[in-house]
Order: sequence, then C-alpha cells, then structure tokens
Amino acid sequence: MHKGDSTLDQLAAQLARILVQAKSEDEMRTLIDGLLAPQELEEVVLRWELIEELLSKRTQREISERLGVSLGKIARGSRLIKYGPPEFRTLVQRIQRELGE
Repeated sequence: MHKGDSTLDQLAAQLARILVQAKSEDEMRTLIDGLLAPQELEEVVLRWELIEELLSKRTQREISERLGVSLGKIARGSRLIKYGPPEFRTLVQRIQRELGE
C-alpha cells in the first residue's frame, strides 16, 4: 500500500457519499457541473471512454488513434483493467449494459 492510499480511500469515500445523495440525473448533473471544471470533466469522460475501449478488446494502437491519447496513458488504463480490482471491471461492464453501450 502506498503512503497516501488511506487518504485517497477517505477522499473517495467522501466523494461517493456526496454523489449518492443526488436524487435524479438532473441533480447529479448539477453536482458534476458545480464540482468539476470543464477540463476536469473532459478528463473524466476521456478516462471512461478509454476504459470502454480497453474492454472492447481493441488494440492499444487503435485506441490511441481513435481517442487521440498516448500509448502510455492507454497502458496505465490497461493495467487497471488487467490487475486492478475485479469489482471495477464488473461495475464498468454492468454500467455499459445498462446504458446500452
């Protein structure tokens, strides 16, 4: 475990507690618009797209060309999919199914 892991866990838990209080998609959007700067929002959405692309079994080179991101950034995302918590991959796949993506 890295030195800041427990702090990051606490911050993630705090953010999760805040986000689950939204009672509708409109409230969630209001929260997101208020909490994230436009560049931060773009980064989060790009990270989501990268994860989806990795789960689609496209090659890293194809993903790089499609999304316009470096192979290094793709490799970091790939490690998360391969070696990260399996719950993350399962959750992403469930969300994809529910959104019909």
